[in-house]
Amino acid sequence: MDAVKHMGEQSIGRLLLRYSLPAIAGFLANALYQIVDRILVGRGVGTDGMAAVTSAFPLSIVAMALGLLVGAGTGNRISVLLGKGDAQGAERVLSQSLRLAMINGTLLALVTWLFSKPLLLACGCPPQLLSMAIPFVRIIAIGQIFLITLISMGNIVRVQGRPMLGLLIMLSSNLLNVGLATLAIFGLHWGITGTALATAISQAAGCLAVIAFVQGRTSVLHIRRAFLKADRALARSIITLGAPIGVMQLLATLVFLAANHGAGGQAGTRGVAALGVLNTVAMFLIYPPLGVMQAMQPLIGYNKGAGHMKRVRAILVRVLLATTAMGALFAILTAIFSAPIAGLFSKNDPELIEMVRRGLPWFTIPITLFGISGTMAHYFLSMHEPRTASLLLLGRQFLAIPMFVLLPRWLGFYGIYLVGPCADLLFAAVGATVMVRELARLRLATPATPATENSV
Repeated sequence: MDAVKHMGEQSIGRLLLRYSLPAIAGFLANALYQIVDRILVGRGVGTDGMAAVTSAFPLSIVAMALGLLVGAGTGNRISVLLGKGDAQGAERVLSQSLRLAMINGTLLALVTWLFSKPLLLACGCPPQLLSMAIPFVRIIAIGQIFLITLISMGNIVRVQGRPMLGLLIMLSSNLLNVGLATLAIFGLHWGITGTALATAISQAAGCLAVIAFVQGRTSVLHIRRAFLKADRALARSIITLGAPIGVMQLLATLVFLAANHGAGGQAGTRGVAALGVLNTVAMFLIYPPLGVMQAMQPLIGYNKGAGHMKRVRAILVRVLLATTAMGALFAILTAIFSAPIAGLFSKNDPELIEMVRRGLPWFTIPITLFGISGTMAHYFLSMHEPRTASLLLLGRQFLAIPMFVLLPRWLGFYGIYLVGPCADLLFAAVGATVMVRELARLRLATPATPATENSV
């Protein structure tokens, strides 16, 4: 059976499993890197080290945003060109993507090196930790040149039908980072500077592995020197296509920045360190539902185009149930095991462990609520309704920024815990409203053919 026809004829459960697993595995590989890194720093360096790393995290989000800005546009354009059989046009896009990524990474590294102190202070770094955070962020800035390139070109592996190779490269890079960071912290006693070196080296290795694949014999596309020269029209089209995802990531930078200031203002260094742990665990748990949501998008798009609206409704219902159930399960397990989870991140700071233990149940509530708002946002992206999708995706972040500033002033550190539930509860309600409306509309849509209905 043709691979495309599978999306309209194969059982929905099997399709979701087939499309979800690579996405979930890739997300978890990245999140596991963050968790292991926090554990190593917390147990090997201490609370100050975790606070310094957390303070620098918004700058890493900027790097991810620049990478996704180029990568999303590159993947979309190359997919269309390959579908038309225009390999040369696809290679032009690929080469221009590499050029844009290197320019973005180099500019970000220069800005970070020149203005590391004011940038860290703006990100909420306690002044007494600047001597520790500045060397860390400058080394990380060099690695971000490779990170931006890796993210920008990561879609190239998947576009050529090699998702498992992309996953293997990511896992290998993460394992290398864990090994080097462990050696640097516990063997060489280099502190978070050693962690930064380990991260930069592993990011460079992952980037070089992707470039080696692209330039190898098995790759359909190759980077051509002739196509590396500036092409403003092509560069503009790549950036335009990737802008929505890039803007969403940049907005996340402001959320983390506001959260750092709110936590630091209430509990100083320990508060910033606790926030870093809470965000890291929450990100790890939200990635499996997010992988299912992303897997839903091509299935919804294909069946909408084929006129199988009953099947579209069935896919949406199945994903809503799956993502909400996953979020509820993760929230319950985290609440039950909050103490041992918190204990992983420190061995000699009981106050930090207690702050994390109290906060974990609150920080995992939004994962359950995201099952509704996140699923509906990805659904509307698939249905080419960007306004509704943007409301659900970006509205929560716009609301969270002032809440991270105001709630801690009114409620103390508990205000940090309450931002997520309050913001996500509102947008879960919005998501539920549009969900009911959309499910009713799909129920009244033209039914699919009997053959298609049987495959639901």
